[in-house]
Order: sequence, then structure tokens, then C-alpha cells
Amino acid sequence: MICLSLVGHLTIDEILVGGRRYESMGGVVCYAGLAARALGARVRIFSKVGRDFPASYLRILRAAGIDVSHVEADAPHTTRFQLDYSGDERVVRVPSWAGGLELNPEHHIEADAVYLGPVAWEFDLESVKRFSAVLEKVALDPQGLMRVPDEVGLIRLKQVDLTLPNLWILRVSREEAETLSGRVSPDQILERLRAFNAKITILTLGRLGSLIACGSKRFKVPSYETRVEDPTGAGDVFGGAFIVELLESRDVRWAAAMGSAMASISVEKPSFQALLSDGVLDEARRRAEEVYELIEEL
Repeated sequence: MICLSLVGHLTIDEILVGGRRYESMGGVVCYAGLAARALGARVRIFSKVGRDFPASYLRILRAAGIDVSHVEADAPHTTRFQLDYSGDERVVRVPSWAGGLELNPEHHIEADAVYLGPVAWEFDLESVKRFSAVLEKVALDPQGLMRVPDEVGLIRLKQVDLTLPNLWILRVSREEAETLSGRVSPDQILERLRAFNAKITILTLGRLGSLIACGSKRFKVPSYETRVEDPTGAGDVFGGAFIVELLESRDVRWAAAMGSAMASISVEKPSFQALLSDGVLDEARRRAEEVYELIEEL
């Protein structure tokens, strides 16, 4: 059984989408962890939350079979996000923060891979560099390394140098990639991202699917067409599913197809609820088979 460690803040998300407002557990480690667990991986989350973090959220993760024994629950406040999808662009605020996290390679020796999913300044870039230099398979979603609040509290993105030693996978959204690369064309973005020297680079593009660079090869992966109720966490789900399936199959195309399939399932219900549905694995495999046939090598 594949063992995946995930490091980053579990969050409380206040989400406004489709005229509805609700509160949910969130964070890369939540969405990617539940996706990886749904695909049969053994999942451990390393995180920090506050005393305001609902006990019911940890019960959900435990019931799904995720190890949360490394989640510290003694911070004054949980990292809280306010996500507003009512306009043309997502608006993000972070009204509270749980504090920093330690990146200790010794905690992850037994893991087949580590997915670093910072969402709000859990650790800095120098810590990531030291960490990825030691371990063989480290994947990174850099959003939490790029975020800065502006003068009115809205979260913006800043450009950072993600040239990291020995990085296995870099997974970025289009918004993050445009900031990192200074480009808007997906093909040009991917070429600029490859300069960071990750062995595999994943650019997720929402409804437009994803682009993946692996060595000298590039793949265009379509999204699975479905009704979107809540897009929160779809890229995180893609990343978690991709890692597990790549470790299992050693096939980048199949891993990408499963990532696309799981992401499509996750957006059909609010927050992470679809990942807990009965039959999610069988449905993901069915969708992935369709996506796999449509993947193009560029």
C-alpha cells in the first residue's frame, strides 16, 4: 500500500459560491488527503489547527482512514479562509492563522512520497529547499509560499524562485503559474515552469484540463465534463490522485487521467463531500478510462 505524507494547514473555509454561503474544512492536505485515501493509499497529515477547529472535522478524516495523530491542536486560532466565487475572479482573504510548521525529513522516512501543501506561510522557501534536498520524492503546491495580503486584506500572489534541488513534482494553478512565469499562454507558461527543474510539472487549468511536462515529453490532459457546484480544492484533488496513481502504475498518462477524473468528481458537491461518496473509486476509474484515451502528447 502506498504511504503518502501531507504537510500543510488544515483550514476552516468560508465559501461563497452560486449564491450560497457555507463553512467547511479545507486546505491542500484535506482535499489531496481524501483523494489519495479514496484511491487506497495510506495517508498521514502533518498540520496545526486551533482550539476553534471543529472536532467533527478530525472525526471525518479519521473515519475516512486518515492518520491525524500528527495534527497539533494547540494554536490560538485555525487558519481561516474566506473564498468568494461570486465575481469573475476568486477573492481570497485569510482572517486568522495557525502559525508555522516544522519540515523535518525524519518524520517522513517511511512515506513513499511527501506532498507539501502550504496554504498560508506554514514554512518558507529555504525550509522547502533543505527538505527536498534530502528526500527522494517530494511534491509541492507552492500557493502558500506565494501569497501576500494587500493593504485591505485581500490575498495577492508574488513571484518566487522555485528552483529547488531534487523536486519530484511541481503542481500549480493557472493563476499561480502566470505569476511565476510572467506569461499567459499555457504553452509558454509550461516552458517557463520547466526552468524550475522539477522532474514533473503539472499546470492545472480548470475546465481546460491540464498540461504536464515529464522529462522531454509534454501531455495535454482534458478535463472530464461535468456540472460544477463548487470548484474549491479541485487542483489539490488532482495532485493527490496523481501522486498515488503514479506511484502505483508508474504511468504519467494514467496518473493524469485519474487526477482529472477525481477532480471532476470533487466539484460536483460542496467542498470535499463528493470524495466521501460510495463508489467514488469505481466512478473515478470509469471516468479516467475515458480521459486516458483523449490525452495528447504534444
